[in-house]
Amino acid sequence: MLFFLSPLFLLASCSDDDQVNKNDEKMYVSSTQQQEIYEIKQPAISNVSRGLIVNNMNNSLNVTEIEKGLMDLSVNYFPTKEFYMQEGQYLDGKTINKWLDRKSKEGFGLNPPIEKSTGDVLEDEKSNPKILSHVLEQNFVNKENGKVEGMSLAISLNEFYDIRVHDDKGLTYTDQVKVDTNEDKVNDVENYGKKVAGTIIKNIRNNNKIPNVPIYLTLYQESNKNDIIPGIFLAQTSIPEGEDKIDKWDAIDIKNYTFPSDSLYSLDKDTSSKLLIFKEDIQEGFKHLNPKIVGKLRYENGKLTELKIDVNVPLINDTELIGLLQLTSTKLNTILFDYIPISIRIIDQNKDVGIVLWDPTEKQIYVTPI
Repeated sequence: MLFFLSPLFLLASCSDDDQVNKNDEKMYVSSTQQQEIYEIKQPAISNVSRGLIVNNMNNSLNVTEIEKGLMDLSVNYFPTKEFYMQEGQYLDGKTINKWLDRKSKEGFGLNPPIEKSTGDVLEDEKSNPKILSHVLEQNFVNKENGKVEGMSLAISLNEFYDIRVHDDKGLTYTDQVKVDTNEDKVNDVENYGKKVAGTIIKNIRNNNKIPNVPIYLTLYQESNKNDIIPGIFLAQTSIPEGEDKIDKWDAIDIKNYTFPSDSLYSLDKDTSSKLLIFKEDIQEGFKHLNPKIVGKLRYENGKLTELKIDVNVPLINDTELIGLLQLTSTKLNTILFDYIPISIRIIDQNKDVGIVLWDPTEKQIYVTPI
């Protein structure tokens, strides 16, 4: 029989000298801790391009990241105390699909044209990959007068172009190519995004059906469709009310990493080593279950801000689950950070069966089967 385990308070001995040192340190507060959340304008209404994002973006991780990430980034431009958030009401599927078309003399397409056709439809697509994949819109409604007084846009860009094309005989061809194949340090995907962003802003300002409000705009680069972490936001800008030009861009330094990986070890050897010890302790304690452990880490401006761990244990029984939760909460001390929220999911055949949480604000560990 499963039972709820009460919150486990972290007990750590701390000398007076340690306490003084901690007080002298300037604590880094992650955006996750200080995050503000928008109230949704009621009654809630769906995006006018509802469903299109699922077709245009290559996996659910990217969809979740761009939707949630755009809201989080918008907080600095449209304060949560002053604005409700509302799903986009102006950029419909027809408008977005026009932008996603290849550039032509007649149309509004913003993706690269096929300059010289070879007669081989697959090779033409591989030589001229589409870069723009979607444009996400969110609106911000003034709480006092109920009017839309702000708009946020996320321009989604392909790092990898997944090809699905038909020839004249109706045969279908699929493949994938990396968009930026140059070995230089220039991100061609980002540069292309900045280029099309200017056209998108002009199109919006020329549409009298769209309110002339301040716009926050960001570029998002999708991860590969089979990746277990989402893509990244590359850059951001804002366009004042009445303006139709982008004056400058600011870089965004938010990156996601997996554990174990060489890239994480190169970035943060200390954290990677701590996670390795944690992983080995859990695997040693439950050898007969052969647990598979994967971590997902988020860094902002080079600092770790969030840690999520999945512990996959197929066919675990109730008694084993309780023991694993107890061991996991105990070994959590190995990887604990004062200011970083940590969540550990115990998963049995794609189903969550237990969770361990570290709350850096309350300084508590919560453990419970599900």
